[in-house]
Amino acid sequence: MPTDNETLQFIREALARQSEQIKTIFNRLDENTKLTESVHKLATSVELLASSQKQTEKKVDALSDDVEEIKTKPAKRMDGVTSVIVTAVITAIITFVLTHIGLK
Repeated sequence: MPTDNETLQFIREALARQSEQIKTIFNRLDENTKLTESVHKLATSVELLASSQKQTEKKVDALSDDVEEIKTKPAKRMDGVTSVIVTAVITAIITFVLTHIGLK
C-alpha cells in the first residue's frame, strides 16, 4: 500500500498533467475560435465579391448595349445620306428629262 507521501506525490503529478492538458485544450479552443472568425470573414468577403461581380456584369451588359447602339448609328446615318443622294439624283434626272421634252 502506498504511503501518504507517495499518494500525495501521485495526486500532484496527476494534477500537473491535467493542468497542462487543460491549458492545451484552451489554447486549441482559442485557435479554433480564431480560425472560425477567419472563415467567417472570408465567407463575408466572398459574398461581397460575388455581389460586386454581379454589379460589374450588369454594367458590362449595359456598356455592350451602348456600344452596339453606337456601332449602328453610322450605318443609320449612311442610309440617310444615301437616301438623300438617291432622291437628289432621281429628281435631277426627272427635271432634266422634263426640261428637254418641253415641260418647263
